[in-house]
Amino acid sequence: MKRKTVFWFSFLVGPLILISYLRGVNAVSDPLVYWGDVSPSMQQFIVPWMFVAAVGYLLMWYQFFFGWTEAEVASLTWPGRPEDGKGTQRLLALYAAFLIPSLFWIDATRIYLESPSFVMAFITIGLLAIAGISSLGFGVLAWSSRHTLPNGNRVIIGSVLLSIQCTFWDAIYWVLMFPW
Repeated sequence: MKRKTVFWFSFLVGPLILISYLRGVNAVSDPLVYWGDVSPSMQQFIVPWMFVAAVGYLLMWYQFFFGWTEAEVASLTWPGRPEDGKGTQRLLALYAAFLIPSLFWIDATRIYLESPSFVMAFITIGLLAIAGISSLGFGVLAWSSRHTLPNGNRVIIGSVLLSIQCTFWDAIYWVLMFPW
């Protein structure tokens, strides 16, 4: 598999996520309903983290697609595992696990708001958990290469910045504060 495949997947699905957010916000009469029981003061604290997360995402994205060569990306492996040349496939799996749930969580939340059910709550929480775990996965994938690949720490830092938003604020805090 070529890195170009992962690039185009991320390049095409990323804007679709932004469109899904716009569509989701416009699909309800009061977009603040998506915040659930998160207080306005916490909302003001969390919103800047969304931009920090975007910076983290772009740091990783740049490194994967412009900072490293095709061979360097192919060398990415999980900690404690030998290099097998399948780093590009791992990267595609992480991008799919991160971007696809990110594409659908706001719609799942809207459907839950329209017709609350255990199934939709489970799906929404599951989508956020998968996105949160995969945001950590980028850093885990780069961990073994942090000393051998140029700017390897850039991916780890980007993963941490992204994970604060996606894992902590979305998959944990928001889920706990939403009125299921």
